[in-house]
Amino acid sequence: MLDRPGEIEFKRYWPTAFSYSLFSCKFPKDVSLAADPHPQTNRNPLRSRVGDSALARRLAREIEGEVLFDAFSRGRYSTDASIYQIEPIGVVVPRHQQDILCALQIAADEGIPVLPRGGGTSQVGQTVGTALVMDSSKYFNAVGEFDPAAGSIQVEPGLVLDQLNRWLKPHGLFYPVDVSTGNRATLGGMAGNNSCGARSIRYGNMVHNVNAIDALLADGGRSRVGPS
Repeated sequence: MLDRPGEIEFKRYWPTAFSYSLFSCKFPKDVSLAADPHPQTNRNPLRSRVGDSALARRLAREIEGEVLFDAFSRGRYSTDASIYQIEPIGVVVPRHQQDILCALQIAADEGIPVLPRGGGTSQVGQTVGTALVMDSSKYFNAVGEFDPAAGSIQVEPGLVLDQLNRWLKPHGLFYPVDVSTGNRATLGGMAGNNSCGARSIRYGNMVHNVNAIDALLADGGRSRVGPS
């Protein structure tokens, strides 16, 4: 849902600065941290697939997008805005929808999970994991059908929030979920996180401003969430 600037009315004022304090925990002397009794069974079995060259070659043969399995690329995609760092199996940057479908099918055949990623602005680690990362931010950033009267627009998941608002500005509209990372956060990632922003008291979160989602599922199926 889109709205027009100048219609925001705050009924409550929040402080512009916050402070925090650090604290430490102290264990009783009689408490010990026991070693893991099952270190082999508790180890992530997908770790052996990280940087899998055979998987990389298969993906490179089947898709037109970019396949990034080198150590440098895996390092870049092992972090986001959170404190976590988890090396992915590899990264796919799809060029079109058929690339996504093909990569999903290969991942299913290989028994590995797929992790969609946008701008990597998550602060709780949703975009890192031992999985095949699918980055939509480079090629899936188009604007589709636009209805200014209804205040609705169709976009691809890799479109950045600030890019959308620049597109809407000549029409006197803006997307009201104004996250602080708007110059790099993608609409797909914002939908996945149910992002909010400084105007959420007035306009709500993403769940209140998304009419429908056309999704590709992990098994290659298609689903529309929302009105048909």
